[in-house]
Amino acid sequence: MTIKETTKHKLFPHLPYFSQRQISIQMTRLYQLLAFLGFMVCSAASYAQANDECSGATVISDPTDFCTDQPGEDNSFASQSPQPFPSCFSSVSTDVWYTFTAVAPDVAVIVRGQTPSNPFGTMVGIQIALYSGDCNNLTELACAFDQNFSNNLPLFAADLVVGQQYFIRVDGVLPGVFELCVENKEVINVVAGDCPTATFVCSKDPIEVESVFNAGIDNLEMEGAPCLTGFTNIETRSAWYVFTAANNGKLEFTITPNAPDDDIDFILYRLPNGPGDCTGKISERCMAAGDFDASSPCMGPTGLNSIATDLNQPAGCAPGQDNFLRFLNLVAGRTYALVINNFTSVGNGFTLEWGGDALFKGAATANFSTDEPDKKICLGEELTVTDSSFTSEGEIVSWHWDFGAGAQPDTIGGTGPHTVQYTTTGPKSIFLTVVTDAGCVGLDTAFVLVEFCCTMEADVSVKPGCPGNPPTSAELTIFIENGLEPINFTWSNNTGQFFDTSGTFYLLVEDANGCKDSVSFTVETPLDVDATFPQDTSILQGETITLNISASPTDSLSIFWIDMNGDTLVGPVQALSPEETTTYFLVVDNYGCIFTDSLTVVVKEPRFDRPNAFTPNGDGANDTFGPVLLGHTLLQMEVWSRWGEKIFDSLVEGSNTWNGTINGNPAPSDVYVYRMRVRLVDGQEKIEKGDVTLLR
Repeated sequence: MTIKETTKHKLFPHLPYFSQRQISIQMTRLYQLLAFLGFMVCSAASYAQANDECSGATVISDPTDFCTDQPGEDNSFASQSPQPFPSCFSSVSTDVWYTFTAVAPDVAVIVRGQTPSNPFGTMVGIQIALYSGDCNNLTELACAFDQNFSNNLPLFAADLVVGQQYFIRVDGVLPGVFELCVENKEVINVVAGDCPTATFVCSKDPIEVESVFNAGIDNLEMEGAPCLTGFTNIETRSAWYVFTAANNGKLEFTITPNAPDDDIDFILYRLPNGPGDCTGKISERCMAAGDFDASSPCMGPTGLNSIATDLNQPAGCAPGQDNFLRFLNLVAGRTYALVINNFTSVGNGFTLEWGGDALFKGAATANFSTDEPDKKICLGEELTVTDSSFTSEGEIVSWHWDFGAGAQPDTIGGTGPHTVQYTTTGPKSIFLTVVTDAGCVGLDTAFVLVEFCCTMEADVSVKPGCPGNPPTSAELTIFIENGLEPINFTWSNNTGQFFDTSGTFYLLVEDANGCKDSVSFTVETPLDVDATFPQDTSILQGETITLNISASPTDSLSIFWIDMNGDTLVGPVQALSPEETTTYFLVVDNYGCIFTDSLTVVVKEPRFDRPNAFTPNGDGANDTFGPVLLGHTLLQMEVWSRWGEKIFDSLVEGSNTWNGTINGNPAPSDVYVYRMRVRLVDGQEKIEKGDVTLLR
């Protein structure tokens, strides 16, 4: 802190202390405001305020991190809106409106008027209200009034509905220029201004604070600290943090002000009575150094490091002071409190970064009990666990139970109570992990001995299910030895001895004497078996076709081909030569799973047709001449003109069709003679002669 003379406010004794210089500045601004009010009386109607009414509210398109441009907004020419009077406002005369659509559940609205952190501001006595609904039907969600006239006022609200429209209403006891900032984020870091309600820190993640506005309910908590001897009413804009050491380790940290010319003071206390009880707190480190020059070594970042040797630095900036103190060796299990006070300005925040090898203990305490006080149960006996965890900060938001090997279920979430059974004997460990909304973790452990108490034995055999649409269920057969009727069965699938899914399951068996046994078994259903059948096909009469049915696995296959007469062929590969079109019924038995299909073999008769005309005009239809064969093979085709000139030979031309040309020139329309030599499907050769008409 910078050394300043302090005095009690004589006109308003309930207000905080101000320096002589601050009082002079405030009086000067008050005169300016009175002159400004005189000007407004003369010219109130000369300017139209754009966002004077709710219906004309200024739209904040991105509320995640918004601030108005300098020099700021001005409500000097606004008039009173017709909406109902806000619950906390002292008056309404020059209110202006803003609106945004929520993108996160938390929002912070900050208005800065005539304050050192806003050199352009002239508004005094800030008032803010937050609404949901529409301009004709508004619901007030939060309201804030600057009763201390600090002219730097925050408003916080939670549980906003993402995607819903909200309205901000701003006024001042004395209107003027102001800065409006809106921060609509997942979690707004609202600092705690008092030691008993300090923010509990359980991790060494950096802490970023946008704004610090006041000293909480009790502003005398820093009194008597070694570096503040002789000073009173020092705590003005403070943030308190508390943590418990998880180990013996070195603690370092750096506090960086958001505004480089802010003077940040801090005190690190030890709390002998633990979190929440600040009576008898002991100062371990105390920093009050400060200056008027931002470039001074006593300004800017401050904290604890491994280089500094001072345990305390008093106010001012004496030679050798560098704004850092020696690190502190934390003792495991001890609780400490850190207060950070912005001595310079109202509203500016800071970033707190932790260093050293010290770790912090979580605020969450995990705890649970079981319904077996001796912690001994028989195999298959139900054990109920009941949670009794608690936390001194925030709330527990996550529970994770791990019941150890052989447990059903082995893990589960939620607060419970939960019931667990074991399928194996021996000592078992049960773990409960809880996590708070601040990320603090707590762990509790219990041990249970699972004993084999009876001689009854149970066993099962599994008949797997088969693939299909729908697949069939796996079926189990139960075998019991040394069990006394009646016997109760509890299946882990809760549906009895039929299983539709693969996995490892268990069966709990209890006889009339209360003896219990369990059986763990694996079900593979449907079995990973399949069969692939050939597609319908066709052959020429007299031909033979070889077809194959494939299936996996292949070590337990039975395959049958059954024709329309009931004749059956056995085996995956068959050579078929039906004389007429025939349909076969195919059956595959693979590990007891039956696959069926049908196959049709179409038998076609051989074909040898000879066209009697063609039209080689290039239209793509009937442009060439040759035989139409199915099953037969053309060996040679010759064509002559009516004058006996051979004009085509397939062996010479390398083509089985004549395109209607002679020596590359179009042949005239006429009748031509041909000779075809063909090998038939049975291997014999046949010669066919005839004539064909060429038409153009």
